[in-house]
Amino acid sequence: MSVAGFGRLRDRTAVSSIGVTADDGAREAVDIALQDRLRPLIVRVTGRTGVGKSAILAILESVRLDADGLDVRVREDSGTDNTDFDVLVYVIAGAVSPVDTAFLSSPPGGAQDGTVVVLTKADTLDDPTAAAAAASHQLARTVLPVMGATAAGLRGAGLGGTGGSGASLVMADVRAVAASEVSPADLLTVDRFLAADITVSTRRREALIECIELRGVALLIDVLRQRTAVSDDDALRELADATGVDAVLAAVSTAVSVSAANRDAHLHRSLQQIGARHRQVRGAVESYLASDEAVAAEMRCAALYLGVPIETGSEQVVVEQAARWKHRAAASEDSGVRRSALALCRGYVRMLRR
Repeated sequence: MSVAGFGRLRDRTAVSSIGVTADDGAREAVDIALQDRLRPLIVRVTGRTGVGKSAILAILESVRLDADGLDVRVREDSGTDNTDFDVLVYVIAGAVSPVDTAFLSSPPGGAQDGTVVVLTKADTLDDPTAAAAAASHQLARTVLPVMGATAAGLRGAGLGGTGGSGASLVMADVRAVAASEVSPADLLTVDRFLAADITVSTRRREALIECIELRGVALLIDVLRQRTAVSDDDALRELADATGVDAVLAAVSTAVSVSAANRDAHLHRSLQQIGARHRQVRGAVESYLASDEAVAAEMRCAALYLGVPIETGSEQVVVEQAARWKHRAAASEDSGVRRSALALCRGYVRMLRR
């Protein structure tokens, strides 16, 4: 729903459809409902001390999270902050601890469906995929492995890479290291890498590590040695893929979208209750709920609830979808499914009228 649409709703509730001025209680109730819908959406990054929350924060701050026009704010805390939030990103490192299990068994705010669990520092693990699978089994929820510091360095400047202290990733230096006699053994520890007998200066090697960590340097060297003609952009894309950052961003983006849709659903329920209590604004509320914007919002909520995409295309496709969801609503005995199916049907019918 656009801000302009909310403005129209406010204007319509100022003077009611029955020709009298709406009382202060009715107007205030509508304003509170709209303010709740428009407040910033908070993504909370938390976890035990030292697990790598700052890297995950930097990754999330480097992208635009789509929340249907809402302002999205990402915050890091120690897990003791009781402020409100909409999406919870919980960070673990290494094995799951009893603290992790206890926290995630009952996350604050009841954010079970809006929680994303990340296993960071994956570059320090022998088998990150197996470690994430074990953590997923233990916590009974999906855990996503990510090379947090490396991913943060790459995202810092659109894959150009900027480390925590401002060190930039210079691909010419990476290529020079790859062309040198540096061996896999030299890339096992930072000390060995800095002591290796190669032409790239110690200071410039330190800058590479600062930006993408030693594991990131090793992965880039491997890509450049296997594919000598690869471009800088393609090599960096391969490194980004290896970090696991895309899966984390996709999971958080989905959680943000669901939270934004839930805001719309809550707004519509609140407005229905306001209309039932205040006769003066009932016409304005009903007019809004019948608008294209409100029907589209209900459709998005329904699609997320049922886990289906909204199909667009030819008129025939839209007609088929409307018929499909009308039939699904009539056949379902589950009230939630029936309500969502009807919302999808209404949405597709509205598409045909445009």
